[in-house]
Amino acid sequence: MTENFRLSRSAYVEPDWLNRESGHLFADAWCYAGTSKMCPDPGDYVTLQIGAYDVAVLRTKDGTLHAVHNHCRHRGAALFDGPSGNAGGSIVCPYHRWTYGLDGALRGVPDMQSCFPGLDRSEFGLKPAALGVFRDLVFVNANPAADFEAWIGPVANEAWPHDLFAADVKACVPLHYDVKCNWKVFVENALDGYHLAYLHEKTLGGPTPDKNVWDRAGDHMIWYANEEGVRHRLPAKIRNEGGRTGMIRSASTPGYGGVYFLFPLTLVVPTPYGLSLTALKPLSADRTRLDVYQWVGPWQSTDERKHVPGYDKKSDLISSENWTQHPLETGDFQTEDIWICEKVQRGLSSPAFEPGPLSKGPGAEDPITWFHDSLRRHMQL
Repeated sequence: MTENFRLSRSAYVEPDWLNRESGHLFADAWCYAGTSKMCPDPGDYVTLQIGAYDVAVLRTKDGTLHAVHNHCRHRGAALFDGPSGNAGGSIVCPYHRWTYGLDGALRGVPDMQSCFPGLDRSEFGLKPAALGVFRDLVFVNANPAADFEAWIGPVANEAWPHDLFAADVKACVPLHYDVKCNWKVFVENALDGYHLAYLHEKTLGGPTPDKNVWDRAGDHMIWYANEEGVRHRLPAKIRNEGGRTGMIRSASTPGYGGVYFLFPLTLVVPTPYGLSLTALKPLSADRTRLDVYQWVGPWQSTDERKHVPGYDKKSDLISSENWTQHPLETGDFQTEDIWICEKVQRGLSSPAFEPGPLSKGPGAEDPITWFHDSLRRHMQL
């Protein structure tokens, strides 16, 4: 490894590495689950996978949201099917009909006196997971003892003007990307300020590393375009082309960053015209799913799927396998990023690959080194 590249090639290509991440990193990682208005009715639930952990968020009868591990305490059968639904007034395991309240407490066990004499039901409620809310964004952690305030604290007081439930904001249909690269390759590309003026010359137009900066906020990071001592939330090319039409009222005040990386699996991009949140889901050593959630002004379309390069209506997935033109001709910087991330993964797959040096500076590739340091600390390396 070079002096400032903290990870070996094996971290990107070996299944054993992903297994270690699941045990040491994802077991205590805060992951995006939805908004504070998710699951509006009692019994409503959503499920999500956090590494090896299957977790459900549901609304209780008193109106609160909480998270539990999605398995029966008897034999482990999954209790909630599909990405979302409604459990009704209670949660019933289909295997032996162990029954839980919406609060997770074990309420009933068939033939308990004869089959489980002396069973203390209070010891067999659903295992809890941790849940926290920041700016109407709900995050879940498989570790019930996880400290949400400690995790979100470094960015909690940073400028963040968007109100997702404002009258002039509406939610879009989510975009789901199937990307053929390790999840860390995608994160590192997002943190890489060195490539903006080159790979994205026609779409973002930079800025170059000297006009680009990432600030550290604990394990998190915030990006700005830094031009003549003034920090902007958008690159100059986008600012000049966008004008001031279509701004969301709650997002029109300057001061907030252009990208927020919430370690380890969340990227948030606020602009004057909307907000997007990307939740990364590692699927294998060389495959990652990106779930992209967006909120825009009322004058914008809420369903842009058919216009996204690589979208397949049948699977509802966006994939490079479905591209019909070269990524650099699409005018879509997300497509450009996916193209280069998959090319990087191909290179990493070669046993001949050795990491090269990283460019210096907070507007170049220093953020990748910071990411590696945080990752190694959480992985206890």
